[in-house]
Amino acid sequence: MTNQDENRSQIIEHELINGMTVLTKEVHAAPVASSYIWYKVGSRNERPGLTGVSHWVEHMLFKGTPQFSKEELGRFIEGNGGRWNAFTSTDYTAYYETLPADKISVALALESDRMHNSVFDPDEVESERTVILSEREGYENTPQFVLREEVQATAYKAHPYQWGIIGWPSDLKAMTRDDLYNYYRERYVPNNATLVLVGDFDTGDLMKQVEAYFGPLPPGEPIADPLTVEPEQRGERRVAVRKEGTLSYVAIAYHIPAAGHPDFYPLEVIGTVLSMGKTSRFYRALVDKQLATSAYFYPDFSKDAGLAWTFAEAQVGVDPATLEKALLGQMDCIQSDLLTETELEKAINQTEAHFIFSLDSVSNQAAQIGYYATVYDYKYLDTYLDNIRSVTREQIRETAQKYLTEDNRTVGHFQPTSPGHGGTSGADTPAALHHTGQPALFPIREGLKK
Repeated sequence: MTNQDENRSQIIEHELINGMTVLTKEVHAAPVASSYIWYKVGSRNERPGLTGVSHWVEHMLFKGTPQFSKEELGRFIEGNGGRWNAFTSTDYTAYYETLPADKISVALALESDRMHNSVFDPDEVESERTVILSEREGYENTPQFVLREEVQATAYKAHPYQWGIIGWPSDLKAMTRDDLYNYYRERYVPNNATLVLVGDFDTGDLMKQVEAYFGPLPPGEPIADPLTVEPEQRGERRVAVRKEGTLSYVAIAYHIPAAGHPDFYPLEVIGTVLSMGKTSRFYRALVDKQLATSAYFYPDFSKDAGLAWTFAEAQVGVDPATLEKALLGQMDCIQSDLLTETELEKAINQTEAHFIFSLDSVSNQAAQIGYYATVYDYKYLDTYLDNIRSVTREQIRETAQKYLTEDNRTVGHFQPTSPGHGGTSGADTPAALHHTGQPALFPIREGLKK
């Protein structure tokens, strides 16, 4: 067994009497520890009228409890040498702290308190309404955000993935304090949470503290998953966005299976072949040829059937139709022609290296474990590399033929109407919204920062 295999196998699973799952992993390389608490609640769990509620609730958990005011919360972590953050996505909301190892109980005290005792002061709710509406208005000045939102709403007819994490403006204006608080009380319960602890600690001693802080919290009622299944798409869909800007953009979304499906391994290798590095196909065919400043392909690893995204930013003067033609030409190639053995080997090595580098700190390891535990199964980590290494050229072509088809895609164009604020060159539209300015961790794409 390799050192990495040994490292992955050290995850220990515990379950408290109230139904909360705890995953621990001792890493003694440095005297630090990370705590991540993942709630199985995101925009997937919302409904029309309450879109954006998960993200707004995340904001409110930084506003204080009877024990800690909002100012004291920050001092509680930062005064003990730690850093902290939170992020919301389609399938989850997560909060984390990284601290000196002997201070990890600070994170346990904070998270157990705000799991059950967050205040939701009416004045703070109104203040955050203004903040979130302003945040949304800022995003609407970014072509990438506007285009992705339109494509996503067009690609999905029925499933809650059709709306964005930040929610629709009318819902954000109408939502009440009771809407937020009731949603929090229903969803922020031990049996809907996974606590992940990674770092320089003794598991037995730490679990005694976990039991003391979280064990007394009452479980909530069982929470049902959304029942709606997205119908099969039976023809290409198109959307056009015309807005002030300086550059054109193209987004193409393909329906793909939910997390854990075996086709994810060839899809991830396809993403590497198309868009990882300066030798990737997109770079050589679009960037080198002055058609695009950036282009990428990535599959969403999501709890329900999701999307594989292709997104490209055009060079000045290049129209969306030209850019789309170049992108689809590369999609056609990967469906019709086998990769060379050399290209496959390189792509697998790059995918493997990207995965290994994503585990380079206790915080990243805790993020990975919690992410997979929440969206699918943390044991996915144990077999990921073996499955990536087993991907064949034939599997890549067959997978491309299966999903990257005309009838399965939604195409979006952003056409600038006049010079204006065109967004940041090379930026992409993220999947996670962050409460503070810390970077996101793989595989969660970098968030829209506040």
